Amino acid sequence: MPLIIKYIRDKRFRKIIALFLRFVLQLWWLGKSTRFNSAEKRELKYKAVYRKQARTFTETATELGGLLIKLGQFFSSRVDVLPEEYTSELSKLQDAVKPVATEEIIQCIEAEFGSSINEIFRKFSQFPVAAASLGQVHTAETKEHKKVAVKILRPGIEKIIRVDFEALRFVANFAKRYPKINAAVDLDQIYNEFVETTLDELDYVKEGRNADTFRANFAADERFYVPQIDWEYTTQRVLTMEFIEGCKVNDYEALEKAGIDRALLADTLIAAFVQQVLYDSFFHADPHPGNLLVKEDGRLVFLDFGMMGRIEKRMREELVAFIMAIFKKDTDEMITVFEHLGFLRPHANKSTLSKSFKLILAAMFEAPNLKTINSEEFLLEIREFMYSQPFQIPAQMLFLGKALSTILGICSGLNPKLDLIKTLQPYAEDLLSGAKTGSPKQGSVLDQAKKTLIEVVTLPEKLNRFLTGLELGEVRIQPSRSFESDLLQNQSQQASRIVRAILSSGFLISGSILLGGPFFKSGIAMIILSGLIFLSLMRMKRTDSHFRSRRRMEMREPTGFHKPRFHP
Repeated sequence: MPLIIKYIRDKRFRKIIALFLRFVLQLWWLGKSTRFNSAEKRELKYKAVYRKQARTFTETATELGGLLIKLGQFFSSRVDVLPEEYTSELSKLQDAVKPVATEEIIQCIEAEFGSSINEIFRKFSQFPVAAASLGQVHTAETKEHKKVAVKILRPGIEKIIRVDFEALRFVANFAKRYPKINAAVDLDQIYNEFVETTLDELDYVKEGRNADTFRANFAADERFYVPQIDWEYTTQRVLTMEFIEGCKVNDYEALEKAGIDRALLADTLIAAFVQQVLYDSFFHADPHPGNLLVKEDGRLVFLDFGMMGRIEKRMREELVAFIMAIFKKDTDEMITVFEHLGFLRPHANKSTLSKSFKLILAAMFEAPNLKTINSEEFLLEIREFMYSQPFQIPAQMLFLGKALSTILGICSGLNPKLDLIKTLQPYAEDLLSGAKTGSPKQGSVLDQAKKTLIEVVTLPEKLNRFLTGLELGEVRIQPSRSFESDLLQNQSQQASRIVRAILSSGFLISGSILLGGPFFKSGIAMIILSGLIFLSLMRMKRTDSHFRSRRRMEMREPTGFHKPRFHP
């Protein structure tokens, strides 16, 4: 509690808390005021509020900087958490960072090395070549006359981050009290993965080691280049690396002037991603165009290794299984992999998911070129599918998915006619054969491939035997126990109702006949008895009708968990 009081005195902390509380109150009031509106009108009002809130957040993040920009960039890819109105607006934060004054940057470098800037570098640029939420890049020349790129953490960023972390923790704990939000997203997981990612980007020594590992992984392939780290000029707060001349991967005019084949470059980029994910298990998690350059000789250059992803052995095996399932169009296996990876929430309707996957696969295999797959219509359908279904992207898969979508976007611009399925097929065959993987999973992958082939070859014969068995009576379909129980119970109830109806009618007819003779009292008794049996029959019908009504309601009730759109 004293810690919260301490941070409440901080103007930045108060401003962030006020921003989010304002959003909560807006949604609460909207939920109350649109209660009696039609579903269509209600949806339109919510979309308008989402768009306005996203705009407000973007403006505030640009003003305050720090983790708010990082948070906006982070959530711009969380299509499983936020609606399209939010993610589209937040994506603008990718280029909304204002640079820090060069004088302050120089002071940081001098404090880090304990020397003046002229003693450290022969030359140091007064103008930054790039500015990010956590750091800034300037060019320089070392004493050895090497041109380098120097990346420096922003002054005072650690203090800003501490305040931002506490503010975000407060907001997350507050939001968890709201049942719909708590049921829809795992806020603790999102907060923890965001903190972990941010802290990794604050350690430039770790980033330098990541670059060395990445370079070693691609050392045997001349199509790629990774700049050398100058460890003499590198600390935890300052990273110095070889400066690379080149054009951005999406600068099509420059690529054309250099005579670089864009289609071949797209193939190269996909090859790099496949190697990182399926062979190295170590991938670049932020491959946007600013981090991908093309040299004059056509080599693809990777930059900025602060955000990297690692793939554990079990996850890699599941990814291999997922690729196999895609090429087999086995939606059940795809759902199984999703479940193993932690995508599916409890009570997910797997039947509905399977149908959705079939539609997506049909679209991919019918028109597998990137122009179709990256079309606005197809991406909107995928976004809506992810947002409406009962699953959440796990932390590690989030960065992989973000990297994949970025790569596909870049490749779509380079070669819209690229046939993704045809391009990936050799890698799928390679995985099936177990070549180049060096993984204990090889045997099981190959066994699965053989098993699948055998099943496909023998399927017509199995089907023929099954149909013949049905015709000869050798094959019988055994219903479930619950079905048998319901059937027997229904038959028993029908028989009981028929017997009671016959008895009631018999007593009524007999009593009516006896009323006209000397057995008047016996006739009255029989009519009363007939009435009692009739009442018991009606009561039995009402009970059975109520039971069937309940069963119908249960059958109509969706078994899957439908993620709410944060509607109060």
